[in-house]
Amino acid sequence: MSGYYGYSMSNNAVEAYENGERPLSRWRKSDILEAISVSEIELKCSISKLQKLPVKVLKEVCLTRSSWHHTSNYYNQTDFYALDEEYIGNLTDEKIEKLLKECKSEEKRREPAEERWKCAFLEWSGSRKHPKATELVEEGIVKGQWFYRQDGSKKKTSANGFRFIEKVSV
Repeated sequence: MSGYYGYSMSNNAVEAYENGERPLSRWRKSDILEAISVSEIELKCSISKLQKLPVKVLKEVCLTRSSWHHTSNYYNQTDFYALDEEYIGNLTDEKIEKLLKECKSEEKRREPAEERWKCAFLEWSGSRKHPKATELVEEGIVKGQWFYRQDGSKKKTSANGFRFIEKVSV
């Protein structure tokens, strides 16, 4: 190991940053697009098509794990990523369109269904020293892990004291 730069990372990690590598969490969409535009990669696709891709997809297809380095004063091992020049050089507008379609279909699959339920949950009042829980029963919409009340507020369905009473047919 070539030493440490303060308490945050090794000198090798600092050198990796200078060479254009960084942890996945440090890559933003604008960083990826800028790195592609200033690189010497001969593109077979348009930058405007690349800009339409979500950052998650850009990270998956345009970056590759290049190395790992020690970070923090606990010597954590952090993976560093750089542009995948070979993959980016082979990207075409048709491949990008296919990626966009896959993203949209995945979003539709992840969208939780809305159901109408009658639920009971606790509402707290009183003081910190003398708390008082009151059980309320209301109808509302359950979407994912949330129960949306009619007053616009929401309750987590996994909270203590929350229970489903019955599904309400519309």
